[in-house]
Amino acid sequence: MKLLVCTSEYFPQGAGIANVVYNVVEQLKEMGVECTVCSPTGPDIKLGSLTLIQKTGIIGLISYWNQVSHHFKNNDYDAVWLQNPFIISGNPFANCLVTMHSTYYGSSTRGVGNLPFHLYKSFVAHIERFCLTRMHPDTYFTGVAQTVCEEMEKIGISRDQITYIPNGANTSQFFPSTEKEMLRKMLGIPEGEIVLLSVGRLTAAKQPFTLIKVFSNLESTLKNVTLYIAGTGELFEETKNLAQKMGVKKVIFLGYVDHDCDLSDYYACSDYYIMTSNYEGLPLTLLEAMASGLPCIVSDIPNLRIVKDANCGIAVEFRSVDKSTNKIIDYLNCEHKDHSINARKCIENNFDWKIIAEEYQKIFYKTNPENDADNHN
Repeated sequence: MKLLVCTSEYFPQGAGIANVVYNVVEQLKEMGVECTVCSPTGPDIKLGSLTLIQKTGIIGLISYWNQVSHHFKNNDYDAVWLQNPFIISGNPFANCLVTMHSTYYGSSTRGVGNLPFHLYKSFVAHIERFCLTRMHPDTYFTGVAQTVCEEMEKIGISRDQITYIPNGANTSQFFPSTEKEMLRKMLGIPEGEIVLLSVGRLTAAKQPFTLIKVFSNLESTLKNVTLYIAGTGELFEETKNLAQKMGVKKVIFLGYVDHDCDLSDYYACSDYYIMTSNYEGLPLTLLEAMASGLPCIVSDIPNLRIVKDANCGIAVEFRSVDKSTNKIIDYLNCEHKDHSINARKCIENNFDWKIIAEEYQKIFYKTNPENDADNHN
């Protein structure tokens, strides 16, 4: 099978979408699928501008997808895989799968961010609806979380066209380390210190200010707790400034951490993973933390229910800083070896990238009856 993959970001540039697509593509290649990846940074075909996307948001995205719609012909590939597309002029691909990693509709209805940001999300949500509902009638859709699938249905896509395929994790790269103590010594972490880790872009949806406020309370109660924050983003400096203003001493801002070289070490030397988001798809960082055997402290929102379902941590309502702090303190004061084991087992059995890629492959064959027939011969 010849598969065209179109995405507005691709590894090593970008974040969540880039890593998801890269990991699935690498697995598909091992399964014999001939993959051609088109993104602003390649690696096979370069269209659009990553700089324009980063600076202008929706304008850069529309520009990229406009170039995609005019560059390719429908019969060039057996199947086409599009990531969160904004094709205004009409989708040229009949044999097509669209994967939505999140929706602007979802984030706009939840009021993520301040008023100007919320208005921007609402505006883009209208464009998103226009683009998705004008896709070829035989287009297949997948969502990386059940709530994303529900959001697509509310946008106007038939439920019969939508399949839930979650994100995954590299269980060979992220795993419980036998060298935890050595890694902690290398990083200068004192013996007996409780290390909380947060990974991801510092954006409004991640609620980094809430994280700092909660940790400030934790720090004043538990003297042996440290917070590592890995990631950059538009709220990076503001978050650092808030920590300084509040007098938070034991928070370490790591900034950008190389996903392939260093990130697994930070998971390995930590004791807990913490996530205060008020909107998510199915975050890779959470799955990687679970693969690393970390008990997880997450927001009580639908797309993070995996923690409850796997019995590998707690879900916290972060609207009240004091109440959430007390719940976390109670959790940290008990041992949770079973949660560590449950976290790893859940990822191995359900979210390894090979398992996820096999689910995508099934749909790629469905997009083209000839592909499906060849697959079953």
